[in-house]
Amino acid sequence: MSLSERLNSKLMGLVPDVGGLLVDQGLNPDDEYTAVIGKSGSFQLAFAYGLIAILMSPNLSEGDWSRSWENRGNIEKIINSIFGRFAPLENPLAPQLTNASNRW
Repeated sequence: MSLSERLNSKLMGLVPDVGGLLVDQGLNPDDEYTAVIGKSGSFQLAFAYGLIAILMSPNLSEGDWSRSWENRGNIEKIINSIFGRFAPLENPLAPQLTNASNRW
């Protein structure tokens, strides 16, 4: 199983460009998936960015069919956990501090 196939299965096929997520983290999408790579920071960060893409997708409904993310809080906890372990300064969901001293 390739890295892109494994990441696609972890993201339930909801992110169209998993290869791009892997390349952004310095991984080759065609490389063979191993447990060591699966636990690496690069693969985990690609997974976290994929979860962010899913979180940002809108809730959809048409007729009897619908797709919504009612457990957004749990997904955010997973994302924060991954970023906390592998890239604490990169976390796009973390509150951003700004210098407001010029407003006084």
